[in-house]
Parts: sequence; C-alpha cells; structure tokens
Amino acid sequence: MRLLLVRHAESVGNVEGRMQGREETDLSEAGRDQARRLHDRLVGEGLQPTCVLSSPQRRTAQTAEIVCRSWSGPIELWDELVEHDVGVLTGLKWEEIEAEYPVMGRELRRTRNWDLVEGAERMRDRRARGERIVQRLLHRRAASDVVLVFTHGGTLQHVLSALLGSSRTWGVSVRNTALFDFSLDLERWAEEGDALHSPFWWRIERFNDASHLWEPRQ
Repeated sequence: MRLLLVRHAESVGNVEGRMQGREETDLSEAGRDQARRLHDRLVGEGLQPTCVLSSPQRRTAQTAEIVCRSWSGPIELWDELVEHDVGVLTGLKWEEIEAEYPVMGRELRRTRNWDLVEGAERMRDRRARGERIVQRLLHRRAASDVVLVFTHGGTLQHVLSALLGSSRTWGVSVRNTALFDFSLDLERWAEEGDALHSPFWWRIERFNDASHLWEPRQ
C-alpha cells in the first residue's frame, strides 16, 4: 500500500498569521498556485490514487479539489482530518493573544501546552485522534491501494507520530502542500518480531517534501 499525506496550501489565515484551528478560511492566491504546482507534479509522476480523503475545512477541501482535478474519483470529506480546535485563541494573531491573555500567551509560546487554553482540544485527545486516523487509513485496504490524504499541519504531527509507532509526538514544521509519502506492507503491519525491523516492508519515500514550490513553471 502507498499512503500520501498532504498539508493544505497557504490560506488567507496563514498569510495573516492567525491561529486558525477550526476557523474557516479560503486559500490565498499563492496557495492556489501551490496546489496547482502539486497537481502538476503528481500528474507528471503518473500518480493514480484509488482513494482521496480530505478534511472538510475550506482551505483543505479547496486544496484537494485543485490537486485532484485531473482524476475522476470522488473526494471523501472526513471529519477526523480537521485541524485542532484552538479554543478561545481561534482567529487571533500572537500579538493579540499576548495582549488579551498575557500569562497564557507567554506560557503557550514556551511550552505549546494547549491544555492551558480554554476550549482547545486536549493534547491527549489530539494524539488519540491521530491514532484513530492511522487505524482507519489502513483498515480494509488492499495491497495495491494508493491513498491520498489532505489534512492540516497540527493534525499531521500526531498522525505521523502514530504511523511511525512512536509514543512521543514529534513536532514537525510542515510546509504548505508538503508531501509525506509512505510504502508499507499491510499483511505484515500487525506482525511482531523481525518484520518490525526490516526497512524493506516500511519505507519513507518522501518526508515534508515541497520541492514543487521551487521548480520553475512549464
């Protein structure tokens, strides 16, 4: 099975430096160009996904629509792929956070502990959702499947850590439209022992790869 994970393209909220979370924002013009570049790259590589999944949030669904416009299959919107809820900080810039919530803002900058934020999705809940996403992505798939997934930078950190089998959630500065490209053997996924240690069965083909953004347009 091949699994490709993609962060959405640049949004208006990204440009404005806002905490987006569950806030609905559209792609910027630069973001639309990023998505078109990723489309051209994947089509040029001959990618033929058997399944496309996307967060229903606008910035992500818009990215999926642009990237997948040359394929006829449906895009399945999946609520589990949404971004973390950032509670009372939704839509705020850092300077606004530090003005309105000075103590919490300083501590959040220092620790990124979202459990301090009223209404935010709890850290353990974020990781548990990442685990559920991985289990569903791999459940009842065929060895020949090519699954293309569009989600958000925060959610991706937990999905990646769960997919890699780490009990520690690793921080990754995920680029807009970056690709994470994995090949794995579904028949051996649940096995213990030596199968776990053979990189022949589990391969990372690309990780946080946004090289299409720097390639000249044809």
